[in-house]
Amino acid sequence: MDINISAKLFNKLVEKLGKETAIEVIELVNEVESQLKEKVVEETKKRKIELRDELRKELATKEDILLVRQEIETVKQEIETVRQELKGDIEALRNEVKGDIEALRQEIRGEIKVLKIMIFFLFALVILTNKESLEIVLRVFGLLK
Repeated sequence: MDINISAKLFNKLVEKLGKETAIEVIELVNEVESQLKEKVVEETKKRKIELRDELRKELATKEDILLVRQEIETVKQEIETVRQELKGDIEALRNEVKGDIEALRQEIRGEIKVLKIMIFFLFALVILTNKESLEIVLRVFGLLK
């Protein structure tokens, strides 16, 4: 018998109920107290488990942090790969544009030469077909007086 009550209360129970009944009441009270303690312990354990589970859901674990770091590293590598690809594409476009510009320059130089030759022949044709202009040219060069 686990008696956790005061002697004064026990004496009062014995006086009112008798010794055996008082002992039974005290045992019953102790049993109820013991059951309540067990329930409190059990409920406390439940609450702790629930809180732990909620915290695990809400808070980042070391594994979560490691996964995020790995994802960040993967994204960094992908960005670097794209950066290198873009650099290569830009360099290829730059070389292509330089080649196109050089080709256009060569084409323009060729056309300028053709235009110079055409102007020379046109000028010569005008001078040779026009008697007065021929005389002017000959006088300029001192071949005609």
